Amino acid sequence: MTGFEPYQESLCFQDMELSNEELTDLEFVDCLFENCTLENCRIDRCHFADCTFIGCSILNLKSDRSSMTGSKFAHCDLTGINWGDLMSGGGFLIPIDQLEHCRLKYNQFVEMNFVKFDFSTNSITGSMFADCNLTSGNFSKCELDRTEFFRCNLSGADFRLAAGYQIDISANQLKGAKFSFPEVVNLLNNLGIVIE
Repeated sequence: MTGFEPYQESLCFQDMELSNEELTDLEFVDCLFENCTLENCRIDRCHFADCTFIGCSILNLKSDRSSMTGSKFAHCDLTGINWGDLMSGGGFLIPIDQLEHCRLKYNQFVEMNFVKFDFSTNSITGSMFADCNLTSGNFSKCELDRTEFFRCNLSGADFRLAAGYQIDISANQLKGAKFSFPEVVNLLNNLGIVIE
């Protein structure tokens, strides 16, 4: 991709629109992306460190041997992202430091460490958390339509006034997790019992 130097630091990118582009061998450090769109793009051997994304749309991002650390997202639309593809070392890392007022759809989070992470201002639809450490995470008032949690540690997590989540109580750790009525009744769905 032309237009980028191999190393970018403390720069602001505004109103940038990329569609079906391939970005290769680039490094962005402490950069701001504002009102940018990346649609059906691929990033190979790229690194994003301590970058901030505000009002951006990132759709169907593909990645190979790329990483993201310390990133902050606010008022963004994030669709079709497998965040595991953005973890350089694997194994309970986290590419995101902060999510505020974002809409996530069809995202996958696998083997990530979200201890005490605040998801409360976000809408997360049709997504999957698998083998994640979500201890003391805050999902309160979160819209989690068709979002599944599988083999996650949800101990002490706050789901009060959250809606739409799918949590198999036999496949997740839930000690001390907080739920509110009537949504908490959905935790019994996988048990095959009849509630009248």
